Amino acid sequence: MRERVVWVVSVLICLGALVANPATRAFALWNVLVQAAIFVPSACVPAWRTNRMSYVDFAWPAGILALGIQGFVFAEELTPLTIAAATMFTVAGARLMYWGYLVVKPGWLKEEFPRYQYQRLVWEKAGLRSERLSLQYEISVQATANMSYFALPSIIIATNPRGGLHPVEIAAIVVWIAAYVYESVADVQKGRFLGGYASDSRDVCDTGLWRYSRHPNYFGQWVQWCAAVLLAVPSVVALWDRSPVVAWVISSVGLLFLVRAIYQVMVFYSGAVPAEHYSVLKRPGYRRYQAEVNRFFPGPRKPASVDPSDVLEEEPAVLPHGADDRLGRLPG
Repeated sequence: MRERVVWVVSVLICLGALVANPATRAFALWNVLVQAAIFVPSACVPAWRTNRMSYVDFAWPAGILALGIQGFVFAEELTPLTIAAATMFTVAGARLMYWGYLVVKPGWLKEEFPRYQYQRLVWEKAGLRSERLSLQYEISVQATANMSYFALPSIIIATNPRGGLHPVEIAAIVVWIAAYVYESVADVQKGRFLGGYASDSRDVCDTGLWRYSRHPNYFGQWVQWCAAVLLAVPSVVALWDRSPVVAWVISSVGLLFLVRAIYQVMVFYSGAVPAEHYSVLKRPGYRRYQAEVNRFFPGPRKPASVDPSDVLEEEPAVLPHGADDRLGRLPG
């Protein structure tokens, strides 16, 4: 319960800072309405009716796509910077929505996704008894994250009318493109493995990028968000003279928090830990894979002599809350 209270308070503080700043107010307020209009009919209502949370895997990327579109609308000037930022959010959201279509089309939403089955274990350990209310809270976490922390780079960059690109911004765009390609390649490699799973003697995908990280797709997405934060740095500096001091400080700290929050999401909240909880149970070779390959950051494989029995399955824990990339993630 304490974690939930902390999340609600932090979101209100972040939103309050955006609304208190005249330069970011219009975008922030409209974004609250847009995200609510996306999440309520596409995630909250279906989850209440079916007692399944997986619908949020469509709502969250739709909200990211909406941030990109709003970036074009609310930009003070359409410059290379604001166009680049809006395009990044639009492309990322559209890509994840496409993966959502592939998931929905075969009727996978008839059953809860494993990562949300894992959430039940988290709720049980935390002593939370109302599954229906917990579902609505978890969906609201993702919605309010899109209204606050996850919206910060897009909203802040939209306030910058400066033409041209700062060297930091150029570097951020290059990093984002590289990370986007990295994530896409990882997903293609995993898709090919799953497509040939029945004829493959291996039960673990450890080819290509998956030889050096157990979740290269999650890592690629985290780097994209880091690049978005880096892209916003010159804009938040330029916003200093036009902002109330407290609002500027909160927004700046919020950008730094976003880097950590995305990491927590990718690893603990809906990423690596929930995926591996079930991978260990259904794939005999997964413990050895855990022993040899880094969980998140790419790196050299560890010696095969490591005893897989030394790798313990992670227990469900009360995990930090935030919104994250749920969609576009093939089963890990």
